[in-house]
Amino acid sequence: MSGAQAVRFSARDGRELTGALIGAPAPHGALLINAATGFAHGFYRDFALYCAERGYHTLIYDYRGIGASATAPLSAERARMSDWGRLDMPAALDFLAARAPGLPLVTLGHSVGGQLIGCMDNERLARAHVMIAVSSGYWRYEPAPFRYWALALWRVYGPLMLRTRGYVPRGAVWRGEPLPPGVFRQWRAWNLQATPFGPTLDPEFAASRFAEVRTPILSWGFSDDRIATPRAIEALLGSYARAPIERRTSRPEEVGAGRIGHHGFFFARHRDSLWRGALDWIDERCA
Repeated sequence: MSGAQAVRFSARDGRELTGALIGAPAPHGALLINAATGFAHGFYRDFALYCAERGYHTLIYDYRGIGASATAPLSAERARMSDWGRLDMPAALDFLAARAPGLPLVTLGHSVGGQLIGCMDNERLARAHVMIAVSSGYWRYEPAPFRYWALALWRVYGPLMLRTRGYVPRGAVWRGEPLPPGVFRQWRAWNLQATPFGPTLDPEFAASRFAEVRTPILSWGFSDDRIATPRAIEALLGSYARAPIERRTSRPEEVGAGRIGHHGFFFARHRDSLWRGALDWIDERCA
């Protein structure tokens, strides 16, 4: 397996998901990239190509309700955010394991893609988990005035769009992929509470195993990220109390960047700084 190929695979409940598998010419591992809310898999393609150059078969894909894995009309899409962690992410890891037999597995999650590792019943298949800009999402842990923009999204714009459009479209307020109604409602409920991730936050986490995860974690935050602030990151990591965690924080000036923020890690200009650092850490866990 070498080069990029479009793939389709079934989630745990049979729902078909779409993505791409980037094959490494001389693989020594396999990497699953779990996306952030509202990011289609194409956003991660440059990074996935770099990972393949570094020797990792890399799977990027769309959760149900997002990008190529959404159904039309989006207002009728029944996806919920918890489905991503319980049904989509573990199926993606199983699919990657089947396509890369015998190779060590690693996950790299961006935002919600790292939050929900504790929902995966098979996360132990991975040697390590990398969390990029992963935090609790609780709005009060964000700095002003950004926190009030977030509150307006939860309280005003999102509910208005659900009433008028049936889903949350891309626009001036929400700039990500359009969000199905169930995804937005559940995401909203989580971000309006300071409750730690687990069954007390949402009954759909009843079978989750956040506190049982013992796989090594690299948690990487950025000083100019208005969502994954230090307080918000620590609030999330508290749910992974038994996992060995290495914490990193980078400032834009350290990597010659004007801004990193919540998603700038994946910009190609960080190939020789942030990307290299993440893959060096992964190499050590897969050696």
